[in-house]
Amino acid sequence: MTSKHLVLVGGGHAHVFVLEAFARAPMPGVTVTLVTKEPMAPYSGMLPGFVVGHYALAECLIDVARLCRKAGVRLIEGAAIGIDRDARRLHLADGTSLPYDVLSLDVGITPDVDEIAGAAEHALLVKPVSTFAPKWQAFVDRALLAGGPRNIVVVGGGAAGVELVLAARNRLTAGQSWPDRQSDPLRYTLIAGAGILPSHPARAQRLARAALVENGITIIDDDTAVAITPTHIRLRSGRDIACETAIVSTKAKAPTWFASTGLARTAGGYLALRPTLQTLTDEDIFAAGDCATVIEHPRPKAGVFAVRQGPVLAHHVRRHLQTGLLDPYIPQMDFLTLVSLGDKTAIASRGSLAAAGHWAWVLKDWIDRRFMARFNRA
Repeated sequence: MTSKHLVLVGGGHAHVFVLEAFARAPMPGVTVTLVTKEPMAPYSGMLPGFVVGHYALAECLIDVARLCRKAGVRLIEGAAIGIDRDARRLHLADGTSLPYDVLSLDVGITPDVDEIAGAAEHALLVKPVSTFAPKWQAFVDRALLAGGPRNIVVVGGGAAGVELVLAARNRLTAGQSWPDRQSDPLRYTLIAGAGILPSHPARAQRLARAALVENGITIIDDDTAVAITPTHIRLRSGRDIACETAIVSTKAKAPTWFASTGLARTAGGYLALRPTLQTLTDEDIFAAGDCATVIEHPRPKAGVFAVRQGPVLAHHVRRHLQTGLLDPYIPQMDFLTLVSLGDKTAIASRGSLAAAGHWAWVLKDWIDRRFMARFNRA
């Protein structure tokens, strides 16, 4: 039997299902290698819970290294920078390369701050979580001191931005005994140039806005950030907003190295996929998660789709290694979205329907903990 080499790039939500599948049922004659920059992979759905203090950081991390050991998968800590498809080799940042027979990419997306001058130098970028987490904790320590930062601004009005500004507010007011909101020395602003939860139903948008107002958060939804300095944020209108700490959670972009692969991409630079999760260009290269788009069935960049793709990817990669036919995958049109509001309440929405309450947070907490327990249990 000819040996085959499967190379997985990235420890994203979809690839953990592939590792689980090989742990349960190794394939004779197939060796598997995982290349990832983070052997402890963050679960993005729990990040706001970490920010507010509901979860310790360790509770938000998937132990990818442990999954590799269980599955008999070789782990390489590193970053991919290119693919030589003719030679069938994956090039890594350290100058080495790996041969592959089948390749799968689940590398996520990176913050796109090119249009905000100074963001990379002066803001807290939500991704990668490995650098955000310690910077956030250091900020909390400073903010609770007399003379610490007093103006906190979150840039981005999507689900992550709404969750983060509410999480920050609840984290920094926990245990304080100010008689009223005006006595709180900290000021919070959300810059949401595209509106609050723009991809969510109107009722969810109203519920989110009400929660922001109730928490005393200033909303700027008719302007955008163009520059960040150590003391303020400059808006496109020319207005300056006082800010000692900015958290940026705006649009993201696909890895720039995709451009050199020769693989078909969307206008936004994401890998273009068939319904089988194979790339349009090369049937031996699969992809999943935010870094790719199924051309016939485009969906928003949301963690729910990476999780749903996981079992499909695991099945298809294994079947392709056996030269089996692959069934098309059609992702759901309507999906449940849960947006936490920082105080153990959340907004639940699906289609045009939306509601909020503690029950929604309990549901989100149960879903998140169940997912983590599946991959981190002994």
